[in-house]
Order: sequence, then C-alpha cells, then structure tokens
Amino acid sequence: PSKLPTWKATFNPTSKFPTKCPTAKPTFSQTSKTPTYLPTSKPTSLPTSLTPSKMPSSVPTKIPTNCPTINPSSIPSRIPSTSPTLLPTDLPTNIPSNGPTTSNNPTLLPTNIPTFPPSVLPSGAPSIIPTAIFSKSPTLIPTVATTKFPTRIPSKTPSSTPSSNPTVRSSTGPTMTPSSRPTVASSINPTTSPSKSMTASPSSVGSQNVKVPSAYKVQVSDPSLYPKQYIYVSPTGSDTNNGLSTAAAVKTIAKAMTLAPLNGKGSTIVLADGVYRETIRPPAPATMMQTGQLVFQSASKDNSKATIRCSNSITGTSFTPLTSLSAAIQAPFAATARSKIYVADLGALGWTLPDLLRFRDDGVYEKRASGLNFLVQSSTAVAAGASLDPAKRYHAARAPNFRNVTNWKRAEYWWVADGPAAGSTTSLVDATDDTGTLLAPADIEPGNLKTIGVDLSGGYLRALDGLNSHWVWYRRINSHDQTTGTVTIDTDSASSSCDGSTGLCTGCQPKYACGDANIDTNGKGFSPMSKYYVDNHPYLLDAAGEYYVDKTNLRLFVIPLSGVNVDASFVVELSKRRTAIDLTNTLNVTFDSLSFEMCDDTIAYANNWINANTRFITMRNLNMQLSGRGLTVIKTIAQLDTAGGLENTEHVGLIQSTVRHMDDVSIQVNQGWWSCSIDALGDLCSHAQIRRFYVGHNQFYELGFRPFGDDGTGGAVIGNEMVFENNLVRNVAHNGFQFIPGPAKQGAIQPYASSDLVVGAVLIKDNIFEWACLLESDCGGLKHWAGDLGFRDHLLIGNVYRNIIGWSYSVQMQNLIPTSWPYYNPVDRKYWRLMLGFAFGSYFDYAPGSYHFRNIAYNVGSNCYHWTARIAQSEMYFHN
Repeated sequence: PSKLPTWKATFNPTSKFPTKCPTAKPTFSQTSKTPTYLPTSKPTSLPTSLTPSKMPSSVPTKIPTNCPTINPSSIPSRIPSTSPTLLPTDLPTNIPSNGPTTSNNPTLLPTNIPTFPPSVLPSGAPSIIPTAIFSKSPTLIPTVATTKFPTRIPSKTPSSTPSSNPTVRSSTGPTMTPSSRPTVASSINPTTSPSKSMTASPSSVGSQNVKVPSAYKVQVSDPSLYPKQYIYVSPTGSDTNNGLSTAAAVKTIAKAMTLAPLNGKGSTIVLADGVYRETIRPPAPATMMQTGQLVFQSASKDNSKATIRCSNSITGTSFTPLTSLSAAIQAPFAATARSKIYVADLGALGWTLPDLLRFRDDGVYEKRASGLNFLVQSSTAVAAGASLDPAKRYHAARAPNFRNVTNWKRAEYWWVADGPAAGSTTSLVDATDDTGTLLAPADIEPGNLKTIGVDLSGGYLRALDGLNSHWVWYRRINSHDQTTGTVTIDTDSASSSCDGSTGLCTGCQPKYACGDANIDTNGKGFSPMSKYYVDNHPYLLDAAGEYYVDKTNLRLFVIPLSGVNVDASFVVELSKRRTAIDLTNTLNVTFDSLSFEMCDDTIAYANNWINANTRFITMRNLNMQLSGRGLTVIKTIAQLDTAGGLENTEHVGLIQSTVRHMDDVSIQVNQGWWSCSIDALGDLCSHAQIRRFYVGHNQFYELGFRPFGDDGTGGAVIGNEMVFENNLVRNVAHNGFQFIPGPAKQGAIQPYASSDLVVGAVLIKDNIFEWACLLESDCGGLKHWAGDLGFRDHLLIGNVYRNIIGWSYSVQMQNLIPTSWPYYNPVDRKYWRLMLGFAFGSYFDYAPGSYHFRNIAYNVGSNCYHWTARIAQSEMYFHN
C-alpha cells in the first residue's frame, strides 16, 4: 500500500480467553484434489505515526473478537499445485546473490512497495541464481532507520516479505499482535541507555488451542537518542589530539574510548571514512556505568566506508617472482607453474607464526579448523575504507581447481573417490579419473590421487561422506601412498601432543597443524560416493587466484587474479587478527553503519564465564563479511558459580545488517553447562543465563562452505526469549539456520514435557529461507534439532522455505544404481530413488514443542515439512 493507515489492536472486552474461531479445514476440489484457496485480504498496515502504538493492557495475549475468515476471497493466494507453472517474473529481484554465474533468478525481497504477484507459485524445477558479487551492501535493505519503529522496517518498504506470502492477514481480524508493533520501554535500569523494545507478545494464531511465546521485551538502542557528546576518529588523526572535532581527531578507536567523559551521559564515537586495523574492546561494566552508552558510528552513515579490518595489507613492492629465488624455495612447486608465482617474505614485514595461525573458540590453534587464511585482492585505486570485494577472494592452492557452475550443486566439480568400498574413517582412495563417468560433468578436471604427481602429506583433504553427504570433513593428510592413490588423515592420537597455548604439535607435520579426526561413522565415512578435493599444498598452486602460505618459513606465494599485474598498484589483504570486536563482559554499546571484515575467527565475540555477561548490545546497519563467523555469544555456567544472583547475557540486537561470506556460521549463540552436576548443584544446572536476542531485517548469505566443524550451517542458536523476524537467509552449505536445545530441569524424567525444558519462547516470523543445502544434504532451510529433549513454545508464522534442493552425488546415484548397492536399505533408503535431493523446507529433527501457522514451502528436494521421531511430550500445531 502506498499509504500506511494507523493500526490499533482490539481485544475481547468480555473474556480473558480467546473466542473460538472457525475450525473448518480446507476443502478439496472433486476434480483436481487441489486445496481451496487461503484468504488474501489485504494485511493490516504499519502505523503512519512516528510513535509506535502502545500495548493497550498488561495482558497482551488476548484475542480479537473477530476471527479470520475461512472462505476464500476474490483474490486468493494459491497453494502450490502438483504441477505449478513457472516462477513469477514480476517479483523484485534486487538483492545481491554472490553466487556462481547462472541464468535464472529466484524471487527476492521487494525493493520498494510490494506488488501482488501472480496467483501461481513456481514450478518444482529449481531456478538458478545469479553469481554477481556485490562489494557493497544493498542500499534499500537494510537501510538506516530514521523512524521510531524499534523493528527498523525501512520507511518505504512495509515488509521484507512479499505480500503474497503467508503474512497476509484478514483486515477484519488480525491473527496476532505482530512484533513490529512494539511498545517503547521506559527503563529505569541505570545500566541501560534510552532504548526501544522489540516485543514478542502475539495472541492466538487462529485456534484457541495454540500456545504462543509469553510476552517479553528485547531492548535495543534508539538512533534518535544517541549521546550528543562526540569523539572523532580518523585514520589520519593523532592520538595526541583531544578528539573533540574533526580537525582534532584521534587516530585509534582505543584512544577514543579513553576520552569518553565519566559523566554518565554517554558518548558517540564518530569514525571518518577509512580503514581501522584494531580490535574494539569496550570497557567492563563498572566503567560503562560511569561513561554511559558508547555508540560507534560511521560519520558518513554508509556501512561500506568506515571499515574495521582484521587483516594487514601487502603491496606489490613486497613481492618477488618465484623464479628469481633459490632452487630450494622453488622445488616444492610444479615446474609448469613457477613462472606465474610471486613470493612475499612475511617475516621481513614483521609477521610471526601466531599471526598466521587460526583460532577456534576453545583457543586451540587450527584444531579441526581449515587452517586457511583470508587473502583478498585490493588495489591502491580502491577508495579509502571501501569494503573489500568478496569476488576477489583467493582460493588455497587445490586440486581440482575451484569451479562452480550450478548454484545448488556446489560439489559438482569435486572429484569422486573410488573407496574404500566398505567405508573408512581414516583413509580415502581414488586411482581413476572421473572424465566420462556417470554424472560427471564433461569438462571436469582430470586427475586423481594416484596420478597427481606429488606426495600430499601435510596438505588437507575436504570430503563429503559417501552415504548422503550430510557431513563435510576437513582433515590434515598424514600420509599419501601414490601407488594406490590412498591418503590417510591424522588420527586422534596425532593431536594428543598438541600444545593449545602455542599451537605446536610435536607429532605432526607440519608442526603447527594440530589434527583431529573424529569422523562420524553414521555417514559411512569416506566411501565410493564421497566427493572431495585436496588443498593447502605448494605443488597444487597452479591457477590464477590461488595462494599458499608457508607458515614455517613465513612466506606468502600467490598467482594473481586473471588480468591483475603485480606492480606498484598491486595490494592484497592477508588476515591476521582473530576478532574485530570483543564484547566479553561489557554493556550498553551500539555499533551503527560500519563495515567489519577479514577476521580469522569471528567478527564480534563474547565469551562470558561465571558472573561475566554481555548486556544491552545493538548492532545496526552493519556490513559483516569475509570472516570465520559473524557474531558469537557464549555464556557458561560451571560448578564454581553460586546458585543465586546471577545476571544474564541478554538484550542483544542485530538489526538491518548484512552478514555474508562467512566460512562458518553467521551467528552462534550458545550456553554451556560446564561440568555441571544437577545432583550436586540443583537448579543451577538447569538455569538459563542467556536470553532476549532480537535478530530482524537482516540478510545472511554465502555461509558455511569452509566450516570450522563438520557441517556448514548458516546459524546455530539456543533460542531463549528470542525474536527472529523479517530476515533473508540464502546460499548456505547446509541448514539455512538451526536452533539447538538447552537442558531439562532438575528431576525431570524422560519423555520430557514442555514445562521441563529450560529455554524457549521463540518467535520465528516472516523470514525467507532459500537456497540452503547447496553443498550438503539431509538438511533444511530452517532446522530444529533437539536430540532427546525437544523445544518449548517456538512459534513459526509467515515464513517461506523455497529452492532448497539438497543435491548430492551420492543421493542422485541412488536414483540410478540397483538396489544391490552395499549401502542400499529397503526400509529407510528406498524413497531416495524418487528424489533429486535430500533436503527439506522446515526440518524438525527429534524436535516437538512448536507451532507452525501460515508458512509456505515449495521447490524443495524432498519434503516441504519434515519431522522425525517425536520424543518429548510437547504439543505441536501445524497449519500451513
């Protein structure tokens, strides 16, 4: 709608309980067996007033007396038929995909006022997405919010989900109190700044029997109330200045924080355009209580111009042709490639071994992580502070070389293993080329582990399991038998002598690479159906846009991108620092309109132990890219803690931001119960200390293709009083987004009831999950996995799951091979023979305790909605 009418909630004046709504189920046509149409009355629009409507009472979950109509309207939205027509062409497509070059486009978010699409949904044949790589975040979504709507919906875009999606509601009876109509919290908590609250207080969703998350508020900062005390920072400034004007700007962010007055009024630290190479560490709570809120904001309000970068630049003048160096330095490289290779002496540039080692959360260097650094092409011609272009990332030297043609077949051009036939957790065999074999692309690169021409020991193997490609393993190669084409990976015993404080491994070659096998046997390990490649070995450096880092001798070897000359204008950025923001044990901090990139581990990191907590953090309009992870927040409770008086890690908001090109997850939120004994400590071990996160109006894409673990999920979250709404999740290796469980209460007995579960009350609303499961299978656009626990009160409403194929070589082969194949199981595997891929729209794996209302799924490789065994005695509701 071009004009947004004022909205006001209505409530049942006579009863505290919802009135009964019609329960008629959709009827079916006698001829087509197609469900009747759902109502498509125009939705209630957003208020035009700059002040959000306040919740009318303290009981926000009452139900309007008017119930949604069951009868179809004259302009119905259609449930996909068994043979739908082609993808509508008039939906907006103005969101960058950063995927491989292809021809067809999926439908994307609206760029302005959404239009009503055609009445049919796309066909079952998946469309292909474009591969254009954009260096800047989109200009329309997300935008800098100037209104007072706490959910930061762009002023010209009523919703990031097209109106034909199941967020459409009857105008005579809204089905819920949307979270985009929050109240403005007037907090008296002295640790918080003036803020707004994201409210999760939906009422019934169409049935009096449906439970919903209880009301709670997530506080985020308000841009209109940012502190008026300014401190200016510029890459050309000086830390001897006072920072009170642009002419007297300081040079570092660290210095600016020390200049914040201790008057409780807060300070806005304004960053001029340019690159800042430091880790931001806001003060501890005691200091923050004196300074007040700290806001870090770009002077230009453009999230691509003031960049905090975890890398150091290396210019063309530091590189030398390999052929000009000694024979000993040239020897490890293929003779045919040496003339293309350039070398930089990192030691002479001040680099040390720890600068090149990648961390994981446990602080152990390179343990099961890729060991690969980020190397991205830049140039002296690039504007100061401009975000790097993800399309110009270099690949570690590898075979076969990187290539991707079809977006949903990311492993198509990997080689296929010959065995071992019975499967193995320690070795992989390949002695034959794939050229001309079944399902192999005609132009696949020839080669195998027998004819590759070099001992690959010390390099790395990345391989999918041979059963259904659920797992993708990345392990250091311990030995290589070229006569049989067999590589053997490090075992657990090889990592037993790994020193976590230094990253050195006395039993490993090379000494800095700590191996850890732990191959999951559920996937049969490495087998004849495993797709794989090998990398991070000098002999494999042979193609434009590849690199190799010799961490023992501190040298960087590159073959420049096609068309790029190594001259005075040549610049590459090599990752060096672990994080850009350390949020451990701090509070009342906001980051607005900034870019963060090139961090080896995670861009923003909080690891809170015992009584340390991260509280009241807002991250708005950020560009987060080219790093291991985007946001990692961990809270751990241990036996050292006391049972009473613990504060929470809480009130964290990620709003209107872009998180893209992450090797691992975009977001990880987790609570640990370290060595926690329920018998000894009672309720402490069943007490949640992490809660109230708001994740809304963001874009997450290109995630998980070089994961730290064994599957490339786009996000992994323990959801406890959390809102996840109006996000676009796309181009993910495995699950688009995954929710994981917390513990059960003390004394609870299996099967657990919903009330036994510690964490819960999650609203997942109006999101688009598309193009997940691009590398692995047995996954979904949105997954809930609970093991033997279950979930408590997860409400999923108005979401779209589409174009989730889950293709893998192993699954497609099972459509073609006879049932005599060794792994074929007629009980639980024969249905694979009917599928293009093994993936689901919404995937609830041992995970009851959820309510699904008005969601849509289509173009899915297997089931649109998939549930495995129901263990916990929790309710489920399903109407989609």
